[in-house]
Amino acid sequence: MLSKGTNPIKDQEWNEKVTKAADSFWSAFQMTENGKVKSTLLLYSFCLCWVFIAVYAASFIFLLDPLDALVSGAPGFVVYVVEAVVPALVGAVVCALPWPIIKDKRIIPASYTWIFLLSIACLIAMLVMMKDEPEARNLFLQFFVQVVPAPILLGGGLSAFLYSRYLKKPPAVKEAEPWKRQ
Repeated sequence: MLSKGTNPIKDQEWNEKVTKAADSFWSAFQMTENGKVKSTLLLYSFCLCWVFIAVYAASFIFLLDPLDALVSGAPGFVVYVVEAVVPALVGAVVCALPWPIIKDKRIIPASYTWIFLLSIACLIAMLVMMKDEPEARNLFLQFFVQVVPAPILLGGGLSAFLYSRYLKKPPAVKEAEPWKRQ
């Protein structure tokens, strides 16, 4: 039984559009006939995002204690900013090191897009799971705000800057040697 004010034809058209969009998105992860991935950019950037997350985790683990000792007498806001920005900056620089050797320059910015999407999914999941525990939720939000935005903004900003610079001045294409042409 239809509720008042709904149009079954428009609902069906909407469902078909959503299904078609979802199928086209998920088809990028499927294999071709010869066993290769259709979208290597999605696969490589997703895998690289986990490497970047590990680099950022290591930079926070190794730098927080020395930074805490360095800024122990400073006001709380300064301590939070220094302990968020310095490890994120070190991680962003380390994550930008493979830029010259990666052929497809879209992979690094796409990796930061994956990190952003994963962090949003983690935030939503944690807030839903902690809806009845305000103290735990507040502690998680404090940790999340200190650790997540700085790497995404600094690393994503650096990769976007490098990619835009690459687009403005792409490398010259070398012409193949005459003996290599066929």
